[in-house]
Amino acid sequence: MARSYASVGQMLTYAVDRSVLSPGIEDWQDGHTRAEVMLRHMLEFALMAPRSRSAFLRTIAKTEATTGNIIAAPRLRAASPDLIAEMLPAVGAVEDGARLGIALSTDGAFQPARLQKLRDALGSSSHHLLVAISRTADHRALEGEVPPGVVTTSWSRLRARMVKADPGHAALWDTIGEIGEHAGRPIAQFPVDARRLLTKARTAREFRAHLDVLQSASRTLLGTSAHFSTRRGQTAAHLQSGVSLQKTGLEFGEVEHGSPVRFQRRGTEPVPLGIGLLTSEEEQAAAQERLEGLARRTAWRTEEGALPAAPELIGTAASPDVEEARLVLWAILNPMLLRDRGFDLAPSRRQPALTSTIMGLRLLHRGEDRETTYRIWVGGEREWHSLIPKVTREESPSHPEETYAIAPRKNQSTADFVWEVHKALRSLTIR
Repeated sequence: MARSYASVGQMLTYAVDRSVLSPGIEDWQDGHTRAEVMLRHMLEFALMAPRSRSAFLRTIAKTEATTGNIIAAPRLRAASPDLIAEMLPAVGAVEDGARLGIALSTDGAFQPARLQKLRDALGSSSHHLLVAISRTADHRALEGEVPPGVVTTSWSRLRARMVKADPGHAALWDTIGEIGEHAGRPIAQFPVDARRLLTKARTAREFRAHLDVLQSASRTLLGTSAHFSTRRGQTAAHLQSGVSLQKTGLEFGEVEHGSPVRFQRRGTEPVPLGIGLLTSEEEQAAAQERLEGLARRTAWRTEEGALPAAPELIGTAASPDVEEARLVLWAILNPMLLRDRGFDLAPSRRQPALTSTIMGLRLLHRGEDRETTYRIWVGGEREWHSLIPKVTREESPSHPEETYAIAPRKNQSTADFVWEVHKALRSLTIR
């Protein structure tokens, strides 16, 4: 059995100690940045061992060259590699001074232009080498577009190859690969019964009724309809209307004070609209009166702090099933998970608006022509009898529309159900 020279605990302790000394730590609001700094020092620790360093250079960097210590470098510029080392010249070689750089990403692909800038940051020598490590889905998107002097790999491939090439530190590489692949990814595992939530007619009708509140409020206050946000960098689904940095809009989100509909301004805490499930004409009239009163006062749209405090709820508070069903559906519609499956959000102008019958998200399959679009959606009739999601390849000149409905199975975990819906979506790309 291979001997382990260092433990995972030692590596993590080293990485934490070094990370807290990194420049600008007080400004780290982004989880991906924090994860990448930790990974930078975890790699530095693992590559201290000459045997591990040699295995990395041979297996991942694909070079027979040797290097000095591979050191975590502060990211002084956006185009600075995360780790740097001097490559040692071979015996009798004339050329020296070459450098090795390692760039890390847990959020998004290394575009060819950025790879070129990272490679150029090492210097002008043709012997410089850059290794770029990103998540599996992002790494796939780069195939065939890698500049000279650059080697790309994914965190999962790093993990699989280094566990075999450096068995003495297999536990370290296993940990590094796991964290790199999953850092910042949304969690799709919730302790709820997806089958009960999505197939119960009562829950579907209540969920639709709260969407009707959002639709009515959007039209009365903003003169528009809600659709899913396509803002870059999102790690969750957002069904919104009129939300921006400068303006307050509406969002259908976590149930607070009895309602999933709330006022939202990017970067600020949401404020409940205060309208729940409307079950009588009196409640509908009171809700309409509140909306018309807000429509007459427009300062809340542009001035921070102009919204009233959470008002008394009109109607009946949302049941726990509404929030739990939303969690499952929002996991299915999560843009980061969809990106991992090879799908990008269609531009905002092509997103379907929330209607009285359908809630949906339009997608593009990466690498396919942009005329072919896909959709995940719920509903289909004015009265909803279930929240079972459907996946559709929309009609185009080259093929007819094709749709599948995916119902959760008994005792199926939410993570497995989300994966099954995404797998059905992906099956539509196979001709």
